[in-house]
Amino acid sequence: MSKLQVLLATRNQQDFSIAEQMNISCDAIIANQAEQDCFAQLQSSAGEWKMITTSTRGVGLNRNIALLAATGEFVLFADDDVVYNDGMPEAVIAAFRENPKADVIIFGMDIVKNGEVTERRHLQSKRLRVTNAMRFGTYTIAARRQALLQHNITFHQMFGGGCPFGSGEDSLFLKACFDHKLQVYSHTYVLGTCRKDTSTWFTGYHEKYFYDKGVLLRHLFPKAHYLAAPYFAFRFKRKTQIPAMQRLKLMLAGIRGGKKMLPYEDAL
Repeated sequence: MSKLQVLLATRNQQDFSIAEQMNISCDAIIANQAEQDCFAQLQSSAGEWKMITTSTRGVGLNRNIALLAATGEFVLFADDDVVYNDGMPEAVIAAFRENPKADVIIFGMDIVKNGEVTERRHLQSKRLRVTNAMRFGTYTIAARRQALLQHNITFHQMFGGGCPFGSGEDSLFLKACFDHKLQVYSHTYVLGTCRKDTSTWFTGYHEKYFYDKGVLLRHLFPKAHYLAAPYFAFRFKRKTQIPAMQRLKLMLAGIRGGKKMLPYEDAL
């Protein structure tokens, strides 16, 4: 059994060059969504790389394909716009060895735009609670695979890129970890850089965006979604031309539509 596997969710890859570009220096499972269904394997000098290509759609499903195929003691979730620092696998494993109580560890990442580091998301080493852990992206999360298997924790397949609801699979994944009493920590180690020049799913702070946020709130906060809606509606005042009350109405519509998982096009 390998100690660490990178679980990469990506699209339209033709070969294993993406793993080299990302500086993956350990075993990896590449869940690749394309127009065919096939499997490939490469024993590289860095580790064993497997590519599972399917004609499915949706980032949650793609991450689940990689997770279900994993065999490592630890797994690190990845996006294809990340480049890892040298020595990353050893540092991630060491973080878990240092804290045997940790089921999930969230690491730092430097954000790159136009070739320059514009944000350093560096963290303290501490235990996290549900109130301060919902802001982290999946590409910063590592976990003990057995802990996820024991509690049947996977990614929601209705949220995220390629899904009916535009984002939130990372928050829902972490919420499931907390709901099942897993111990979640942050760590000072910085995995590498993540390029944020463009996004394959984000199309702006439009009406659908706020409706989808309402659906997400219903699932994140089953008993407090109506209380959370005003806060999330008003925090976007500098990012959209949609008036505050309209943003709130859209989120409330999403909360109602989320009961039956109605997408924006069917609810409004």
